[in-house]
Order: sequence, then C-alpha cells, then structure tokens
Amino acid sequence: MENLVIENKGNQMILKLNKKGFDDNYLISLVKRLQIESLAQKSKFTSDILTIAEQINQDWWSNNGEKFLKGIKK
Repeated sequence: MENLVIENKGNQMILKLNKKGFDDNYLISLVKRLQIESLAQKSKFTSDILTIAEQINQDWWSNNGEKFLKGIKK
C-alpha cells in the first residue's frame, strides 16, 4: 500500500494514510492545520488581513526588538 491514497467520492474527499508511513505527531498537526484552514476559509477574510498582520509584526519588532533580543549575539 502507498503511504497516501486520495479518493474522490462525490461530495467527499477520502484520504487514506498508512500509519507506518507517517509519525503520529505529524498526522495530528496536519489534521489541526486542516481544521484551521477550514475555519479561515469560513471567516471570509480578504488578503487585506495579511497586510495588517505584517504591519502589526513590523511595528512590534520596531518597538520591542531590541529588548526582546537583548543579550543575544548578533
């Protein structure tokens, strides 16, 4: 058996995974990622949210970066 088999059955997509081919922790994180992706699609966010997130990230590093990285060699 292959490690991954995908079947398209009408309204369902069936994934069959060979347990020997995947680490349990990896599979759990993969399922959680799929759940998050599903929720993100339902939220109907636009790409504008990515721009806002990037600005927040840049602002945080500008305001806190020195203190956060204090004592770490550059």
